[in-house]
Amino acid sequence: MTNDEIAQIAQQVSVLLQLDRTRHTVSSQLDMSVLANVPAYISSVFEKANEIDPALDAASIYSLINKRVSEMQAQIYLLRLELENRDAHDPANIYADPMVISAYAERIDAIVGQPRSYSFGPEILASGWYPTENNGDAFFRWMRPGDRSLVCVPHLGAVDQTLVISGSVLHADQIKNLTISAFGKIAKIETVGQEPANHWTATLDFTAKDLEIANYAPVEFKTEDFRQPNEADTRLLGANVSSFTLTPKVDE
Repeated sequence: MTNDEIAQIAQQVSVLLQLDRTRHTVSSQLDMSVLANVPAYISSVFEKANEIDPALDAASIYSLINKRVSEMQAQIYLLRLELENRDAHDPANIYADPMVISAYAERIDAIVGQPRSYSFGPEILASGWYPTENNGDAFFRWMRPGDRSLVCVPHLGAVDQTLVISGSVLHADQIKNLTISAFGKIAKIETVGQEPANHWTATLDFTAKDLEIANYAPVEFKTEDFRQPNEADTRLLGANVSSFTLTPKVDE
């Protein structure tokens, strides 16, 4: 089965578990009689996915069954490699065996090839910011006074990629005092909308070498222009940041 098919099954299981926990005024106690049906449900999903077209001849049926058994053996082999190489004292040791790296290479390659987008939620490590605020499902944060505000963004891995940061300021002229940088590179900041525009985007290009050490890209924000929103809100605010989008560069 493909990763997408497995993900769909996992999603359905997650929904069942959540429904079980929220039944009868959101009780946190598990209902084992309901959970007992989960294996049967998963089995029915696999059974439907593995159905064979009755029009196939014997050789085609054997080839299809052989392929599916081989895929299952490959997944078991992956689990075995991980268990044999896992070290509780040194989790990174799992990648010391080149066979493990080879086994995971296709999956890792598929992951790093996909664009990612984040709002300023809990998955973003940060310091020098006011607490998180939200507008529906979107999270954002304001810079607070200080030497700098730091954001650590989960990147796509050791591949060339572009980071686009979106945000706003209280007054349009605050943008000219904003500096965003990472790995010694200064971001290109552009305004969005009609003048005077207080929304902006910042673009940073990363190389694979920039990102080979850590799973997060540290991005610095600096400004000396902090302003108070209104009489009721006495905070001094710098720039507001709402989203981070990472896109791998495609070789032309």
